[in-house]
Order: sequence, then C-alpha cells, then structure tokens
Amino acid sequence: MFKRFIFFLLVTVSVIGFAQSSSRIPDNKELVSRARSFYVESHTFLMKREQLESSLLGHPEFKAWDLQITNRKDLADLLVRVRRIPFTAIFTYAVTDRETQTVVMSGEVHQIEGLVHASVAREIIDKMKKFRGAPPVQQQNTQTVPGDTKTSH
Repeated sequence: MFKRFIFFLLVTVSVIGFAQSSSRIPDNKELVSRARSFYVESHTFLMKREQLESSLLGHPEFKAWDLQITNRKDLADLLVRVRRIPFTAIFTYAVTDRETQTVVMSGEVHQIEGLVHASVAREIIDKMKKFRGAPPVQQQNTQTVPGDTKTSH
C-alpha cells in the first residue's frame, strides 16, 4: 500500500512538473522588446562583422534603446546573421532570438556598392521601431554655468 502511494505521488509530481515547463513561446514583439544585446555574424567577405556593428552603434535609436553589441554569442539576446547569395548583389539577413531560436526579423538588401552594412543596419532599426516603438526623444544636455549671463549689447 505504501509503495503504491509513493508511486502515485511521484507520477502526480512529474505530471505537474511537465505541465509547468510547457510554457508558450513569447511573440516576436516581446522578444525584440526585451532584448538588450546583439551578436553579429557575417558569412560574406564583402561585409565585415565590425562594419555592421559600427553601423548599428551609430544609429541614435540603438543608443536610445540602450542596446549593446557583444563578442560573446552565449551572452547575446539576439543573433544577427548576414549572408550573400552567390553570384548576385543580394545580401540576406536574419535576426534570431538566441534562447528560443525564433527568427524575429529577416530580409534582404540589394547592394552593388560597399555600403551593405549601412543598409542592413537601417532595415534592422526600422523593423525594431515597429516592435518597440520609436525611442523617447532625448533632450540635449544643456548646462548653465553659474554667473554666466549672456546679454546683447
């Protein structure tokens, strides 16, 4: 009798544990909105990883959202992968949530000249605006110096 009770208790606890672990996958908006760090991979010699990183960091929205770029894939929230379709001027990119492996954004850029990184960065930022909304306008830091009075003569 005692063995059956223990067996029943173990089965019940196991079922409850499995039921709790099958939570839903967050939608793309939630994944992009909570992301704080990026890892960039370039699978084409026509665009270096550092170029795309620099372009992303140069966008005021990227700074306003307080996003970071890391060189450690295991610490990034979102992974950005860029590839070039062979014998074309078409570059594809995909942004994937590292934890869930969900593709949250993707697209392609048609670029003949060497500004692929700027176009990819612009598209990623534009798509992030749709998920996150425009970042709050940052006011310029205007400081007044005590005793500094400007008058026109």
